[in-house]
Amino acid sequence: MGKKIEELDVQVDELALSLVGWQVENVRARLVTESFDGTHFQEIAVSGTARFLREDWTDRFSADEDDDYPPTLLLGLSPVERPEAVSYTPALLETIRKAGKRPVRFSQTSSTWETSQRVGPEQIALQVTSFDVGETDLDLTWPGTRSKPLPVELMDETVHEAVRLRPTTCDATIVGAKDEATLQVRVGGFAEFTTARELLTDLVAMEPWRGEAPEDESDVEDECPFEVPLPALAVEVLDDSDFLLDKRETPLYGRVPVGEGGAVPSRQPRWIVQLPFHLDDLSGKPTRVVVRVLDAEDL
Repeated sequence: MGKKIEELDVQVDELALSLVGWQVENVRARLVTESFDGTHFQEIAVSGTARFLREDWTDRFSADEDDDYPPTLLLGLSPVERPEAVSYTPALLETIRKAGKRPVRFSQTSSTWETSQRVGPEQIALQVTSFDVGETDLDLTWPGTRSKPLPVELMDETVHEAVRLRPTTCDATIVGAKDEATLQVRVGGFAEFTTARELLTDLVAMEPWRGEAPEDESDVEDECPFEVPLPALAVEVLDDSDFLLDKRETPLYGRVPVGEGGAVPSRQPRWIVQLPFHLDDLSGKPTRVVVRVLDAEDL
């Protein structure tokens, strides 16, 4: 019997953090292992300090000036040899007022996993990052040494063209032991947007009560400021007979803001959606996943 504590390397994604106003310091992580007769019980503990710099959050896709919360600070965990199995977990959700007033300490501890093959710190990749818009329901959990990818079909069914999701990542992976296995679906990338006039045209199509689409620049400026919501996602899990085992619709809760004079943001927003499906809750064995991109008003 024995307890071993080892330091873990933590990668701080400084560029992604700075774009949304986060400054992270003194992030440390430990791998804690307790061993009993050849069986190892392990967990990961993370500690750090973060401060929110409101003045650095210049392009805002998830909140208005008066909203209370900045983008969520996230921990990304994966095996070094399988970065595609990364799972994102909220590390800190704090108000702008409190996180901007003084540095805020945060800590997270993973669930404990049992193994006969001890996982070493060199096998674990851990990062601190953030996205402009993100939806994740995952806990800090080690995915195990094995995983099974499932085929994913991505279908863009949107009609509006002024704001389009451009996924750079779209995968589905079964991770964990048989009795606790989950299917993790991850979709993420950038959102492209066009001109203020085209954004307003799409917004009028979404909200007919606004009247007619703009005919010239002065009509656009009269409507400013306004904001256009990002498209949404629907994730379908199917078996080999095309039976729908589960389906989740997920709005991104993001928008492209257009300021006075038709000013649009200077960069494209980064977004991530990660959903878990517990295999024990499904009525069959999942064999493929379909991800549909939908217009925001379709949810």
